[in-house]
Amino acid sequence: MWALAKPEPVTKELIAARGDHPAVTATFNPQPSALSLRAARRAVAEVLRADPTAIERAGDAFTGAIIRYNLLSWTGIVGQQGEVIEPTHDVVVPSDENDEIGIVQPGTISAFIAEPRLFEAADREYVLPWTQLDAEKNGFAPSPNGTSEGAMPEADTVTSPATPESSGDVTSAPTESTKPRRKRAKPSGK
Repeated sequence: MWALAKPEPVTKELIAARGDHPAVTATFNPQPSALSLRAARRAVAEVLRADPTAIERAGDAFTGAIIRYNLLSWTGIVGQQGEVIEPTHDVVVPSDENDEIGIVQPGTISAFIAEPRLFEAADREYVLPWTQLDAEKNGFAPSPNGTSEGAMPEADTVTSPATPESSGDVTSAPTESTKPRRKRAKPSGK
């Protein structure tokens, strides 16, 4: 069974505060969107098509796409002059009116993904926990069979071991075990 809900965005601390530097936090969609999952699968396929042995780069492409499409806001990230900057997506600017492919102006989310410490922290705090829940099953519906961290035992589920009751006057009775005898094969033709 799938549990549908409209959960609130989640904020993750990516880098702890140090001295006069505030903590870096990022707010993400509560779970990756369908658009981001399709983009992540396409990114993985593109990497593996170019080099089938590039498993780690494919994983990074997956993580990058999930972050790119699900990052909503952040705190503690500033520009080169110390000014507060907001997450922005890449923008394609046509070089002229007839140009189908324009120039890509990277947004601040691309800069976030390019920074190894932020990328690794977002992967560890947002992407990996979601993929582990998704691999288990629907992350928002605890499994009734107890495989999910959020699963609760049902009312008729035993939570303590059974203890044998006193058997009173019952004595053990010997039993005889006999194997059936092997049948002899009949000679052929008779």
